[in-house]
Amino acid sequence: MQETPFRLEPFRDDEIEAAIEELFSYQGFLDGMKLFLPEPLLHHILHAKEEIHTAADFQTKIVAPFLKVIQKASITELSASGFEHLNPNERYLFISNHRDIVLDSAFLNIVLFENNFDTSQIAIGDNLMMHRISELLFRINKSFVVKRTGTPRELYGYSMQLSTYILDLISKKNASVWIAQREGRAKDGNDRTQVGLLTMLGLSGKKDLVQHFQKLNIVPVAISYEYDPCGLLKTQEYLNKLANPDFKKNFQQDVEYMLLGIKGQKGRVHFHFGEVLNDGLEALKVEENSKKQLETLAEMIDKSIHLHYELRPVNYIAYDLLNESRTYIQHYSLEELEWHTHFFEDQIKLLKNDADDAGRRYLLEMYANPLINANSYV
Repeated sequence: MQETPFRLEPFRDDEIEAAIEELFSYQGFLDGMKLFLPEPLLHHILHAKEEIHTAADFQTKIVAPFLKVIQKASITELSASGFEHLNPNERYLFISNHRDIVLDSAFLNIVLFENNFDTSQIAIGDNLMMHRISELLFRINKSFVVKRTGTPRELYGYSMQLSTYILDLISKKNASVWIAQREGRAKDGNDRTQVGLLTMLGLSGKKDLVQHFQKLNIVPVAISYEYDPCGLLKTQEYLNKLANPDFKKNFQQDVEYMLLGIKGQKGRVHFHFGEVLNDGLEALKVEENSKKQLETLAEMIDKSIHLHYELRPVNYIAYDLLNESRTYIQHYSLEELEWHTHFFEDQIKLLKNDADDAGRRYLLEMYANPLINANSYV
């Protein structure tokens, strides 16, 4: 039996109607919506699906109303800054820290749209494309696939294909692109750009890496969640890996993260779009080799994200609880300290196999690391 050729790109607009018809033909998808969505939104989506002919239709008629309901239920304030650095007529490579499987890119597109920018295409790991329903949803919603499985030779071919695809989208001004700064989320709150990601992006360039990355119009984006609804799950996963280094989540557990991330309380959420790195990339020319250039570029992206992360009382309190100090007491009230102390204690009590308080430290570091990283530049 011949294997189906790998498809990287999202659905074209002429494929959207057939994809919508297939998506809504799955009883499991309909049952999931009935279970998960409030009735008015469910009725809206079932009616609106008849009006979906393009990806833009899907985003404005289904995704945006869905996210507005999620925002109202789980976010106390959604804000964005840095649009003065961007031009609506340009296309960019948005590289952000990664905290939530679905919402990082979803709300990034919402704030872009609400500020009169085109929505971006979204890089999604192939682990989230294992089920046909999720594949349909992501591909309809302008998502393309980052292939992570295969032989070394196959993975190199996939990476070259992906690098060329991203370069073509941006340089030909077809679309902006969002990609996370690393494979998987930063579960410990320590946001760091993987050099391997930048290596992949550089594959489609010629010998001049600086000129190549300038064509990509890289914009670091700092995404700040006041509270991580998956904090307890991430901490338990860390403890599970300590007990069993071979522990890996399955697709069903990924779905659990997605649902909890969507429904759970996030407090205040902020997106900051940093300056386009093009002028700053000239500094890479003094580096002795391409490896050092990529490492320096990763540091530039990290610095923008770290310095523009929106710090809240929870970050300062986590640091002080972790270090048994009152170093940042001026950044929170006694009432906030008491509330957040209970907030952390309630989660820590639910951890399994946390005999030496490794889970407690990990959870507190998850919230303290953005502060620690920001302070590293002072």
